[in-house]
Amino acid sequence: MFPFKVRKWTGLACLRAAVGSSPNVRQKKLIHKLQEEKAFREEMKIFREKIEDFREEMWNFRGKIRAFRGQIVGFWEEERPFWEEEKTFWKEEKSFWEMEKSFREEEKTFWMKYRTFWKEDKAFWKEDTALWERDRNLLQEDKALWEEEKALWVEERALLEEEKALWEDKKSLWEEENALWEEEKAFWVAGGGPFAEGQVPDDRPDVVDGAPPSPAFPRGRA
Repeated sequence: MFPFKVRKWTGLACLRAAVGSSPNVRQKKLIHKLQEEKAFREEMKIFREKIEDFREEMWNFRGKIRAFRGQIVGFWEEERPFWEEEKTFWKEEKSFWEMEKSFREEEKTFWMKYRTFWKEDKAFWKEDTALWERDRNLLQEDKALWEEEKALWVEERALLEEEKALWEDKKSLWEEENALWEEEKAFWVAGGGPFAEGQVPDDRPDVVDGAPPSPAFPRGRA
C-alpha cells in the first residue's frame, strides 16, 4: 500500500508542476504526511519489540510455573523450604501480573492511536484525491485554452498570408500604372502634343515606398 502511495505522490508531483501554487502546498502536505507515517512505523516497530519481550517473559514465567509444580510433586518432605520458595514465587507472580496490566494499558493506548492514525490517513488521501481531480481539470482547461489560442494563431497567420498576397497584387498594379504613364509621357514628347519637348512635367509622383501614383491629368491612349 505504501509504495503505491509514494509512486502516486511522485507521479502527481510531476503532473502538477505547471498548475500553479496549489501543488506546492499539496506537496508539503504529502511530505509531512509521509514523515508522520515513517514516525508511526518506527513506533509500531518498537511496540512489536515490546510484544516480543512480553512473550519471552511469559514463557519464562510458565517455565517457573512448571518448575514450581515439579517441586510440589518432588519435595513434599521439605515443606519449609518449599513454602519459602512458594512465597517468592507468588511475589514474582504479582510482579508479572502488574507488568501485564501495564502492558495491556499501553497496548490499549497504542491501538487507540492506531485507529486514529488510519482514520486521519483515510481523510488525507480523500482530500488528496479531490486536489488531484481539481488539478487535472485545470490542466484540461489550460489545454483547451491552448488549442483555442493555437487555432487563432493559425487563423491570424492565414490572414497575414492573404494580406501579403493582396499587397503583392496592389504593388503589381502600381508598377503597371507607372509603366503606362511613362509610355504616355514618351508618346507626348515624341508626337509634339500638348506638352512640348522640355515641358513634360517631371514632378509627377511615381511609386514611392509602395504609395500609389496620383496623375496630374487624365490619360488616354493614342
